[in-house]
Amino acid sequence: MPSYACRHKGCRALLNESGYCRKHARERCIHHDARRGSSCKRGYGRTWERVRRMFIRRNPLCVDCDQLATEVHHIVKVRDGGTNEDSNLMALCKACHSTRTARGE
Repeated sequence: MPSYACRHKGCRALLNESGYCRKHARERCIHHDARRGSSCKRGYGRTWERVRRMFIRRNPLCVDCDQLATEVHHIVKVRDGGTNEDSNLMALCKACHSTRTARGE
């Protein structure tokens, strides 16, 4: 398997899966989070935590695999106009939530 240098300009370290060495991959992550804003600024403050806890109590199982639900997923994303109404939420386990999020759902 060929080795490639980090995609960061001037860095010759070997890359990881992201195409950047460990140092620059971490820096990119930090910068991405800064651009993205805090969870509160994205609408996930105290009110969301209360809604989330109540929803998990009422819906304790993952809708995809019937494991214990630990996450609440918005069907229509909040940034796209989705609400915290029960009809726009689904209970998921961590693995299923990560899978759906990676697919862009």
